[in-house]
Amino acid sequence: MKTYKYLILFSVVISVLLAGCESLEVKNENDPDFKTAFSNPSDVKGVAGSLINAWYQTTQEYDGPALMLWTGSDAGTCSWGNANMRWFSNEPRVAFDNTPAYTDAVVSENYYAGLYSTLSYANDVMSKIAKEGMVFTADDGTDETPLVEAIARLSQGLTLGYLGLIYDKVFIVTENTDITQTIATSPYKDVIDTALLFLDECIDICESSTFVLPSGWITGGTYDQTKIGELANTVAALLLSYSPRSKAENDAVDWTRVLGYANNGLTYDFTPECDGIKWYSYFQYYSYWGGWGQTDMRLVNMMDSRFPSRWADADVWDVLPAPVTSHTDGIDDRIFTDFEFLDECGFKTERGYYHFSCYRGTRQDDYIANEFVGPTPVFLKAENDLLKAEALLHTSGLVPAQTIINNGTRVTRGGLAPIGATATEIENAIFHERNIELHTTGMGVEFFTMRKADKLQPGTPLHLPLPGQQLEVNVMDYYTFGGLGAGQKGEPGVDVSAGGWFK
Repeated sequence: MKTYKYLILFSVVISVLLAGCESLEVKNENDPDFKTAFSNPSDVKGVAGSLINAWYQTTQEYDGPALMLWTGSDAGTCSWGNANMRWFSNEPRVAFDNTPAYTDAVVSENYYAGLYSTLSYANDVMSKIAKEGMVFTADDGTDETPLVEAIARLSQGLTLGYLGLIYDKVFIVTENTDITQTIATSPYKDVIDTALLFLDECIDICESSTFVLPSGWITGGTYDQTKIGELANTVAALLLSYSPRSKAENDAVDWTRVLGYANNGLTYDFTPECDGIKWYSYFQYYSYWGGWGQTDMRLVNMMDSRFPSRWADADVWDVLPAPVTSHTDGIDDRIFTDFEFLDECGFKTERGYYHFSCYRGTRQDDYIANEFVGPTPVFLKAENDLLKAEALLHTSGLVPAQTIINNGTRVTRGGLAPIGATATEIENAIFHERNIELHTTGMGVEFFTMRKADKLQPGTPLHLPLPGQQLEVNVMDYYTFGGLGAGQKGEPGVDVSAGGWFK
């Protein structure tokens, strides 16, 4: 097994937004200035206050995996050669180019480096608390140590969890890791398990403490121990639900544990308010911006089955039905409330008509018009409701799951008919809502939904390899995943999709 020195992780200069709008390079722990700065509780608290923002920015970045996962799951479509959107959604699928020289290598490198940078700072905060006994006191004498610790634990869970969702293996590093020793890579299941331990600790702190986050730590509302605890529960539930690489793995999930988390999950929408400076989402901007990302016909067909699920050739325009603009039985209302019909598509025909679409999303039009200012949905109460329904489905709770679905967005926003208490109807409704209601919310939701159902197109990577740049630095053998036929990389059904939604 390949091992490496932890500090090599940061062989490339990377940065993370911390303490206001300042951009700090990744630390050198041998630097006396760093040690001095981290001896002051107010400075350490300032670092803790920037951790959720740093995680958010990494997952919502343009040069990250969010946009390519969106197109690779046939939830969005774009023929432009940006952010690996085109190549990851090529038909037939091709292997992911994991060489450092690849133009879009940054989609993996930046995400990987950004999450590890945030994890590193979260570990430092926890080290100050757990190993040095640092105490944080407010001006009025209130002990704020539980507040700082809860956010640090939440950040450790988020960063490791989102590494485990994307990569086949990574390096688990905590405040207890001896960075002078070699560290082996761990498979994604172990990474997810470690993330859950940190989220459990965050939940325990929130259940035994009272605090309110300072203004700016998370924008878009006031966050207290109750809201942070609910957020940690939902993240834990979704990590368990979204991490399976196949339907077989999905069936083997501890759904009783998922239900426990979801029952204590979000009762509100986690929607950070972007200011266009410190908080902003390129993912939600470019997936909605006119002429850029559009809605894949797979989703259009899910909402209105009169439309084709794939754009076959140049003649499709001639056979499209008239779009509905008001409630019509059997058609999802969101096709006209949340999406817009287009009279033309500006994509290049020589890159494949399968990229073409006649719809685009409109939910974030105000955010676009206001230049990155406004709320951005990441984790919704509706998502937690679906996690709860899914866990009930897998634990023989068909009637309670049916009730959640019929009281939820499928009926209230989609205007669709209520479902019966059958496993097939519940499973189909959850799949529909994750694709439509959760469209372009959290990074990768549609991809994870397709992956765990064996519905990604054949040859689509089920996860990414360690970035090629990291492999080179650590003198590790090159590898990658994806593609079809003789050139396929990785094991079918384990590393690369052997399923497909239109097979």
